[in-house]
Amino acid sequence: MNPIDVLGPKLGGVLSLPGVTDLLVNGYNQVWVQRAGFGQDGPKLEPVASPFESEAELGQLAQSLIAQGGRHLDQANPFADVALGVNATGGTQAVGGLRVHAALASGCNPNTHLSIRVHMNRHYGLGQLADFGMFEAQQQLQLQEILQRKESFLISGATGSGKTTLLRAMLAECIGERIIALEDVAELGLQSPNFVSLQTRQANIEGRGEISLERLVRESLRMRPDRLAVGEVRGIELLVMLQALNTGHRGAGATIHANSLADVMPRVNAIARNAGVDSQSVREQMQSAFSWIIHVDSHKVVQIAKL
Repeated sequence: MNPIDVLGPKLGGVLSLPGVTDLLVNGYNQVWVQRAGFGQDGPKLEPVASPFESEAELGQLAQSLIAQGGRHLDQANPFADVALGVNATGGTQAVGGLRVHAALASGCNPNTHLSIRVHMNRHYGLGQLADFGMFEAQQQLQLQEILQRKESFLISGATGSGKTTLLRAMLAECIGERIIALEDVAELGLQSPNFVSLQTRQANIEGRGEISLERLVRESLRMRPDRLAVGEVRGIELLVMLQALNTGHRGAGATIHANSLADVMPRVNAIARNAGVDSQSVREQMQSAFSWIIHVDSHKVVQIAKL
């Protein structure tokens, strides 16, 4: 289904504006769009006329979009995140897809907020990203060698810096390999018959049935992967992944939120402390599990460093 149709006639009209990559709704009377491309420095947000007439209308649309992604949005669960326009095998359809985050009007904020990321035909390979200026020729060779040697890597960067774009492009180079991707919201969507996408599941209205990223990591190890990919590590799933990589699973890729290369290990240490693991232990596991950290900023690879 076309993403414009997914959003309905009102937001679909906003999405049809030229070059829109992000659509942000801050209550029914404020709508912003971002038109961005490779090589631009930072976000370019601009206001557009709101198509909504009331907060109730916006709230109903938010609940409908989240329901389309198989999750629920209500006062008991006012936040939800889904991918729309993704087929059953995990690959996005040719027209692209959407990542939708909704925050329903509640005690946290009196207005409903929608944050929509547009993925329109973004299945780029490393060669295409090099043409866009994401990295230099020598860096491209280094990335390809990391993949050929089946060394594990961690891609760091801020929100919207291009982490997922680079991870997808690197995995796309692994032709014929069985790749299992683990994500909170399915975004990698490789166009490969041997690509398996596993997505976390929120609890139902009775508080049951939740499937965490940590559990997905454990389950994926029994599915004979050639490579594991984790969309973004944020919690204890990192420690499970480290254990897996230190027991023979090679060539994994993952992303982590960090504003600089120097911020990666403090971020990892914070995750470890929350799980009761000391910094020295997690540092040793990191050095054994991941060979490289690749830092991106504003859709540019700024550093490739050995751990």
